This record gives sequence, C-alpha cells and structure tokens, in this order.
Amino acid sequence: MKESLKNLQTAFNEVFTKNSYIALSSALAIIVFIFAVWLPNLGLIGEIFSTSSTPLATKIKIAVSLLGGIATNFNFLSAGYTIAIAVLFGINLAMVVYSMKHTRAGLDRQNLTVGLGGIASGALGIGCAVCGSFILSTTLSSVGAAGALAILPLHGGEFGILSVILLVFSLIFISNKIAAPLKCKVKCL
Repeated sequence: MKESLKNLQTAFNEVFTKNSYIALSSALAIIVFIFAVWLPNLGLIGEIFSTSSTPLATKIKIAVSLLGGIATNFNFLSAGYTIAIAVLFGINLAMVVYSMKHTRAGLDRQNLTVGLGGIASGALGIGCAVCGSFILSTTLSSVGAAGALAILPLHGGEFGILSVILLVFSLIFISNKIAAPLKCKVKCL
C-alpha cells in the first residue's frame, strides 16, 4: 500500500505539472459534475432550450440555476460521491491520456481496460438521492429489477460508493503504470 501511494504521488507529480493535463482533468470533472446534477432535469433543460420564444440569456440563467440541485436533489452522501466521482473521473481520464501518450508502448490492452473500466464505473454511481443510481436503475427497470434498489440500505447509493472505490483503484493502477518507467529511468542512471 505504501508503494502504491508513493507511485500515486510520483504519477501526480509527472502528469499534473503540465497545464494541459490540469486543464483536461478540470474540464472533464466540471462536465461530469454538470451532467450528474442536470441528469434529473434533462427533460426540462431540453424543453427550455427547444423553446424559441425564450431569450437565450434566460435559458442559460435557468440552466445555471439548476446546478443548485446539488443542494436540493441530493442528500449529503449522494452529493459527496457525485463530486468525488466527477473529480476522480477527470483525474483518471487525464492520467489515461497521459499514459497513452508518454509511455513507450502506451497502455497495453489489459491496462487500458482497467483504466477505462474505472472511468466507466463512475457512470454507474451517478444519481441523486431520489433516483439512486440513475443509469443503473434505468437499465434494471428494462429487466424488471428496479425495485431491487429500494431494498438496499442506501437505495442505490451503494453503487455511488462502489464507483468511487473502483475509480480510486483504477487511479492507483494507472499511477503504478506511469511511475514504473520513471523509476527505471532514475535507477538506470
């Protein structure tokens, strides 16, 4: 575990000293956060922006005001893991991009699968306090198992927590792959 944390620090120092990766990570985190908060209101947002009689400034003002839904539609736990998922998603994807560009062979198929799998797992946990895991509940409802979320103690919040855990493991795994060639360069000199 100590080695993984050291690799995480090494990888962060390597990747996030470059402004382009900071910008990529930040932009992705903001996009995922906005999507997660707007998710329960996507129909309303679509309706507002498809109405031609409403001025654009009003449309934007309404869309921005819906971001306040993080305080009203989400409980403390779901708001916390939604923010964590957005941040970890951005960091993970920036590190996957860095690894693909800067390692000699890029990520092999297994490593790329783990990195993208961690990122995809973040999508499973997105949801609000009312709908639980939105994507998972939508998928499960097509097979008649949406009620299964209601029997869980956190009503689907478990998937948000699981998503955060999987994103952290993915981040550690990617960090190990980024740090390994750097350690070789230091030892080989």
